[in-house]
Amino acid sequence: MAFTAGIKVLPGYPLQCGPKYVVVFDVTGPASYSRTTGIAVLATGSGINMGGFDWAQVTEDTTNAFDVQVQMNLAGYGNATPSLILRPVSIATATVGGQAQTAGTEAATGTNLSTFSFRVMAYMV
Repeated sequence: MAFTAGIKVLPGYPLQCGPKYVVVFDVTGPASYSRTTGIAVLATGSGINMGGFDWAQVTEDTTNAFDVQVQMNLAGYGNATPSLILRPVSIATATVGGQAQTAGTEAATGTNLSTFSFRVMAYMV
């Protein structure tokens, strides 16, 4: 099953929570993953249109083939970050997305992640 490429904010979000916002959105992986860049998610643009990320958590993909590590990109001490880098980590040793994966390691470069969707929950400014 293929997903619409990019980022899709779920209905009802952003939701104000005091001076911050909670946003839940789905991220579809690229057709050719790169370990160098990961999957970049910008706070401004990308369909989210917020000021920055304070915190984020990501679920496994919809098929349970990949878990996801979140890297707060360009973080300053005590500041919101302008972007996240999502790094899918294989759950099993198998051929997934057209590439050989090893359990517990980042998805192989060139992996087709366009059929995988990850759900993100973030606190944002």
